[in-house]
Amino acid sequence: MPQHNAMNTAVRPSSTRDYRIDWLRGVAMTCVIVNHSQLPSPLSWVSYERFWVVTAAEVFVALSGIVLGMVYGRRLVHNGWGAVIRGLGKRAGLLYFSFVAVTVSVLALAWLGVDVRAVAPSGGQATAWFYTPLTMDRVAWLDVLRMRSGPWAFSIIGLYVWLVTAAVPCLLALRWAGWRGLLAVSWVLYLWYRLDPHALTSGSFESSFPLLAWQLLFVHGLVIGYHRDDIAAAVQRLPLSVPAVVVVATVLFTAFALCNPGSDGPSWLYAPLMSPDRFTHLYGRYFGLKHLGVGRLLNLAVALPVGYALLTRCWSLIRPLHGVFITLGQQSLGAFVLHVYALVLIPYLPLPGGVLINTFAQVAIVICIAGILGGRRRRPLPQRAPAPLAAEPYAA
Repeated sequence: MPQHNAMNTAVRPSSTRDYRIDWLRGVAMTCVIVNHSQLPSPLSWVSYERFWVVTAAEVFVALSGIVLGMVYGRRLVHNGWGAVIRGLGKRAGLLYFSFVAVTVSVLALAWLGVDVRAVAPSGGQATAWFYTPLTMDRVAWLDVLRMRSGPWAFSIIGLYVWLVTAAVPCLLALRWAGWRGLLAVSWVLYLWYRLDPHALTSGSFESSFPLLAWQLLFVHGLVIGYHRDDIAAAVQRLPLSVPAVVVVATVLFTAFALCNPGSDGPSWLYAPLMSPDRFTHLYGRYFGLKHLGVGRLLNLAVALPVGYALLTRCWSLIRPLHGVFITLGQQSLGAFVLHVYALVLIPYLPLPGGVLINTFAQVAIVICIAGILGGRRRRPLPQRAPAPLAAEPYAA
């Protein structure tokens, strides 16, 4: 079958879904589960900045922007701004409700005597509330409603509440003013934060994911998703030197990441290509996670297209993993919710220790979460290889 016809599987013009984006989101969700489980295993050795200085958090934020840009950009054109406001308003409301509901449920478990220390926030009065919820007063409950306190493993959902809300004016700006002005404002906000780091909201997520910095990834994702057809056409016209540069950059970022002396895992995964002091200096100056250093941004700009291209090439080979990763990617909010309770459960599991047992436990958690969510799947999974990135009508 010609490769063009294969688009009916991984990229469906009729259902307007690109399963490769779902797949990447599913891989990121798996890395979140593995990293948050805090169990040493071969999976944990490679899931956090092992081969690139990129984590699941950046991937999720950027891909979330791409998906919203694709879906609501099309909706804005065909249904008007009212449909966009209603859709994104409902989405932001669902995220907010999820944050509060999960926090309250964890506090209820603590009140029932369940040990929830695995997901309790670190530092401050909020930590004591997760140990003894009966000590919570009116101010404490208001902090929950304001997203000032919640399970640490779920705090990034607070970031998404604000990003999805901000997507409305961003999409309107894309529609009526163009992408250049929107990206300029986004960069001004990012540089403002880098020069004067401060929180824009009172949410607990700001301690790890400051809104003024992380909006940069989301807004760029919105622009990419909104203009995906034009970008796809431009990719086809790129000179052959561009892939060569991307390959060189990929190798350099991989070599740098392998020099990290603080990474978990055996010594043979460490490449002493530079001194630990030199690595620490470069990492702290250019690759910081919280502040999104410029090196990390460049690494992500390389990693996402490379990952997408690899999926296109290897789609048939990785077919056995479609069920898990596509399900997790399509239902990432549900996966985020379920993984919080999995983290609470882990200390109660009779794990004797050892990397093999830990690996089995992590795989079992991922498969169980995907299995629980799989019953809600509405579309059949793709079977054949997707077409290369092309100028076609896409959405997500």
